Amino acid sequence: MSSSAAPEKIYWVPLESSPEAMTKMIHRLGVDKAVAFSDVLGLDDELLAMTPQPVHALVFLFPVTDSFQEARIREASTPPLNLWYSKQTIGNACGTMAVLHALGNTQDRVEIGGDLKAYFDKTKNMAPLERSLELERTAAIAQAHGASAAEGQTAAPAADAKVDLHYAAFVCVDGRIYELDGGIPGPIDHGPSADFLKDAAKIIQKRISALGDPSQLSVLALGPNPEN
Repeated sequence: MSSSAAPEKIYWVPLESSPEAMTKMIHRLGVDKAVAFSDVLGLDDELLAMTPQPVHALVFLFPVTDSFQEARIREASTPPLNLWYSKQTIGNACGTMAVLHALGNTQDRVEIGGDLKAYFDKTKNMAPLERSLELERTAAIAQAHGASAAEGQTAAPAADAKVDLHYAAFVCVDGRIYELDGGIPGPIDHGPSADFLKDAAKIIQKRISALGDPSQLSVLALGPNPEN
């Protein structure tokens, strides 16, 4: 009796938390050049006010630990139909997954064309796992990710390297804040929000405290391009 081998896991080179590299990636894929990623300089109100606004989504980079992920897994819920959520099946692709979660849930505010629009159109009615499997087959996004990974300020590790840093996206959909990470069973619903940036910053502050205030972390904001 013959048996087929399981498909080999795909890995992408880890993406550096660089607003310049992430902005180049989304522009390559068809996002309006009036939109860009910017560094969030701090999470208190005074520093948040320096972030180009309106902020459509946040991308949070943090050092992942087993206990931290286990706690987040317990918070995960079933994705509502109005939320674009995808599982992650590609190793070390969490940076691009966070970007996709950010843009997939801001299509009503951000003009998207080209290859990325084609991907979102194709996956609109797919289940979370199907969206990730379609991403594995989407060469244009893989190529844009690879180009951005090569443009980071530090030397990129091997695609299959064990990386202790992880990305998640924060979005506001129909007045509720969601934390999106394809590496856990589903989105985390943080409840209603009247001020997305300030409310999401408070949630991230709690995450940072739970991690023991690590030095390796960053927050990027998706919003107006300050160079336009």
